[in-house]
Amino acid sequence: METIRLFFSQVAQFKWLIFEMDVKSAFLNGVLEEEVYIEQPPWYMKSGEEKKVLKLKKALYGLKQAPRAWNTRIDTYFKENGFKQCPYEHALYMKKNGGNMLFVALYVDDLIFMGNNGEMIQDFKSKMAQEFEMIDLGLMKFFLGLEVRQEETGIFVSREAYAKEILKKYKMAYCKPVSTPMEPGVKLSKLDGGEQVKASKYRSLVGSLRYLTCTRPHLSLSVGIISRFIEEPVYSHWKVLKRILWYIQGTVSLGLFYSNVEDYKLIGYSNSDWYGDLDNRKSTSGYVFFMGNTAFTWLSKK
Repeated sequence: METIRLFFSQVAQFKWLIFEMDVKSAFLNGVLEEEVYIEQPPWYMKSGEEKKVLKLKKALYGLKQAPRAWNTRIDTYFKENGFKQCPYEHALYMKKNGGNMLFVALYVDDLIFMGNNGEMIQDFKSKMAQEFEMIDLGLMKFFLGLEVRQEETGIFVSREAYAKEILKKYKMAYCKPVSTPMEPGVKLSKLDGGEQVKASKYRSLVGSLRYLTCTRPHLSLSVGIISRFIEEPVYSHWKVLKRILWYIQGTVSLGLFYSNVEDYKLIGYSNSDWYGDLDNRKSTSGYVFFMGNTAFTWLSKK
């Protein structure tokens, strides 16, 4: 996800558009390097040779080798067609022809790509359709759970629909919003007394909120703190967890906006609460890095 966010920041800087294609039945395109045999499928057995097995020529879904075989196939195809693989992010490929460039990011069977030459983009689409059975999804609008809106001023990435699903699931769709995810100065401990709450429900909500932090860096600290009590949560912990939902209710449409800036620099910030944990006196530290004017990576960790 960090790579995708960095990808967005690069696109917005050059004011390029992002397109998306999907490979149909991707794993069936993989060529096996090993000899693999399977039993004859029921009702398709050859009469008189029921005890014989079939030798696979290509991968099938369910095989342990299938993901690797598909990745080898698509990686070989890109390199044979003039793409260079990024040495730091192996799912990112670049093709350069003079001043024209094409970038492709691969996630299993989903391809997102951008370039500064329309003919180069169309040529890539047609060649991919000839080699594999593809679905052309046009301009990227939804990718890995991210809602992407491409505008003239930049790219806006959010998870508004997912945030609303969380609020609806936990019957908080009409709750009163608050201005902060946690009350200032609140300290939680595993020794906090009070009525115990259902741990499975608590863990489920924490997991849902963790998935939301991919586009909401300001939730990382509060979600990280309430994650420490998933084994034996009590009502005081649940109350703090519910407050995060109250905050989301008032900020459901927030996300990350990537735009073009003249002063395109890498800037980072870090901080620590210095022995702030009441149970073991460990510190909670965090950082956030900006490329241009938008965050692309962040962390909050005890």
